[in-house]
Amino acid sequence: MMPNHRLSCSRLTDFRAKGRDFGLAFLPILVLFASAPGEGHARGTGTMPPLAIAPQRLITALADLGRQAQVEILLKAPGLESRQVAGVQGVLPARRAIERLVRGLPVQVRQIGPRLYMIEPRLSRPTRGEPSGQPAATPAPEAFPIAVIARRRAEAEQDVPLMINRLGAEELSVGAVRTLADLARVVPGFVATGQTSSAAPLLVMRGQRRSISDENRLPLAVYLDEVPLPNQATLSPLYDIASVEILRGPQGTLFGRNTTSGAVLVQTAPPGKGIPSYVELDGGNHGLGRAEGALDLRLSSVSALRLSGQRMRRKGFMRLASGGRADDVHSDALRLSYRFAPDDRFSSTTSFDLLNADEKGSALVLAGVYSGGDARNAANAPYYDCGAGVCDVDSYYAIQQQLGGRVSQAGLEPLFRRRFRSLSNVTEYGDDRFKLRNIASWRSTRMNIALDGDGTPLAINDIETSIDLRQWTEEAQAQGKIGRLQYIGGFFYLDSAPAGAMLQKVAQYVRPDNPASFIANYQYFRSAALFGQVTLDLGQGRSVDVGGRYTWENAHGCSLRSPEAQPRSYAACLLAGGSAARSRAGRFTWTLSANQRVGEALFYLTNRRAFRSGGYNSPTLGEKLAAFQRFEPETLTDVEAGVKGAWSSGRVRARYALAAYMGFYHNIQRALFPAADFDGDGIASNDPITLYVNIARARIGGVDADFSATLGGRTRLMLSGAYVDARYTRMDVPQVLAGLIGTDRDGYRFSYTPRFSATASFFQGFALPVGWGEEIELGVDYSYNSRVRFAERANEGFAYQPGYGLLGASIRWREVAGRPIELELWGRNLTDRSYISGGGTLNPVYTTATIIAGPPRTFGLRLRYNFH
Repeated sequence: MMPNHRLSCSRLTDFRAKGRDFGLAFLPILVLFASAPGEGHARGTGTMPPLAIAPQRLITALADLGRQAQVEILLKAPGLESRQVAGVQGVLPARRAIERLVRGLPVQVRQIGPRLYMIEPRLSRPTRGEPSGQPAATPAPEAFPIAVIARRRAEAEQDVPLMINRLGAEELSVGAVRTLADLARVVPGFVATGQTSSAAPLLVMRGQRRSISDENRLPLAVYLDEVPLPNQATLSPLYDIASVEILRGPQGTLFGRNTTSGAVLVQTAPPGKGIPSYVELDGGNHGLGRAEGALDLRLSSVSALRLSGQRMRRKGFMRLASGGRADDVHSDALRLSYRFAPDDRFSSTTSFDLLNADEKGSALVLAGVYSGGDARNAANAPYYDCGAGVCDVDSYYAIQQQLGGRVSQAGLEPLFRRRFRSLSNVTEYGDDRFKLRNIASWRSTRMNIALDGDGTPLAINDIETSIDLRQWTEEAQAQGKIGRLQYIGGFFYLDSAPAGAMLQKVAQYVRPDNPASFIANYQYFRSAALFGQVTLDLGQGRSVDVGGRYTWENAHGCSLRSPEAQPRSYAACLLAGGSAARSRAGRFTWTLSANQRVGEALFYLTNRRAFRSGGYNSPTLGEKLAAFQRFEPETLTDVEAGVKGAWSSGRVRARYALAAYMGFYHNIQRALFPAADFDGDGIASNDPITLYVNIARARIGGVDADFSATLGGRTRLMLSGAYVDARYTRMDVPQVLAGLIGTDRDGYRFSYTPRFSATASFFQGFALPVGWGEEIELGVDYSYNSRVRFAERANEGFAYQPGYGLLGASIRWREVAGRPIELELWGRNLTDRSYISGGGTLNPVYTTATIIAGPPRTFGLRLRYNFH
């Protein structure tokens, strides 16, 4: 029974009057508890029936055991889901049955609740003579709790009041997921593509995307082993990965960075936890050659080492009219991880990552020309709009229409060179009752980029960029359990700073009297936060989550625009006459959730607030624009209602999740691109590089759905969909900027946001004769996106992609000739659909409109050998 607390109408009215947002925060919880059913979901009453678990894959056997024994079993052992295990028969206590089922596997069983058990890896060597288990088919999406870390602790995905898409190692392999762009192909509502070029990664979810520049203002962050990555570092390849989790919705409490749309959690394969060593070779059309592998070594009973790497080569998809190809791949990556765990209470894992990549990157394709723009003015016309020939932009557009969509006329040869290095450590001490964790990291990001933004041989918008950044992060946590209360609290700190040259050479409408200029931008950014969150079990299947976080952010730097000076440090920028600027901000964010479990289903209602960092414009602006020198953080407050769970009937097992949300987006930052001397003072050095202003509000609503099922032993079906309705509700445009953006909110749409997207996958396995292998599996997948805009102007004629679908397929032969060998023939975009994956320069000021073309049909053959 619920406690008989009363809340008078006047008290509620007074409470809501204190703030619309806080009323929005707590009211859903009151409503849910008022209507919550009185019956709990007590399990396990009565006499235990005999168990009858057949020999099968571990993930399937545990699902059967949990159902028959009426207990919950949490699997926290990535890579072992597909191991074949012997059956269990007879009347046995639940723990003994679980231990018998996993006998011979490098795991241990712990009871962490009255009817809740966790299976996790053990580091010690198996004793001589213990069976190691045999590999089996890909783990199907069973109705079984796989561990996730969405609340910074291992728990069943079905217990987390949040929409999560989780892909394990096998699912990443089946989907041929090698990069975040591949991940977007299999996760509806998640966009990962280039913005302006492949060197500027753009991650979009629930309608929100990053600005064109600035590393530190991200609506969606990527974490590698719980460490937030700088935006450019998200370009690293995905290899030797244990799992990827996509968390949807504002993340303003538990993770290192405040983000308004979500987070991507990438977990690498840990050393000494039973994930086998392997070698994988992949070859295909367009000169694809990939070699990948991992070596897992147990150095002693308390330490382990894992060495993994990937070497990838591929010729470019895009042909350059001047000769050669762009959009190629030429990268080498290495990871070394060492784990020391002398007992069950202490562990320390140190990892070093390296990536060297020397590529051309994307080449933009000329998609159209605007009737206005600076090419048409008197000063530029003789060089860029002369009427015909090599000095006329319209002539190059006519040529482009003859060349087609996979040829670029870029005059500046593209360049995309990366050097990434990182060192991180995760140290833990304690157990489920009380645990201390420390996560520290250092990362170096060095890049050299050359991009022809106009897609013509003309010097309309050509940019060469050098980036050299370093980032430190430190996070200390305390988490544990007191009775029915689970808690986590801690401190996070991030320090990002230039480590070398931060320079751009910008050639925009170059003429004898208008040479290329150099832009220096040295920014130091610090973020610190105190955070805490608790989960309280109220009994009868009810629980609440309450979390809060206060974040302080500080940015300062020096910027300079000059036709001659090329300062290579912050100090040199100041000496050369660069302008100094600073911004500070502090924000409180929260998570509130009321949850009700009914049988295998979890119903939840969540209210969250998160923010996206503010900052300052560069350089010091002239008097006409001085009021816009700084801009404030964006905030998003949302409400999400969802249900998730599992069900089974006979041989059919399924998982499902459905969530509907509504978010209110305030202080939206818009990037504007004023023409030279927009302020009219005749001083080029104070013209804004990019002008960010807070001028809009919006409402973002939608629905996310996910369903997966096994239909018998060898048939799998997966369906996912996302619907997003994002609309501006208000524009507060100062008169001085009205010519850049307009004042009609209906004239603008959210970019990179398809209203509807979906994926469907179907896999059918066929048993093979003894000695031939385990099975042949045929797979077909289809992904669809409705119409996508790549610019926010509603009347934009060049920057959109009509709705399109991509078809993929695979044929996989498992356990070839009874050996731990896997052979797969795969294909992507089998219909060779031509489509646009991202926008380039889409600003009428530059006269040209350019886009990034999506990959064509690709196919190949993959061979993998596992060392079990």
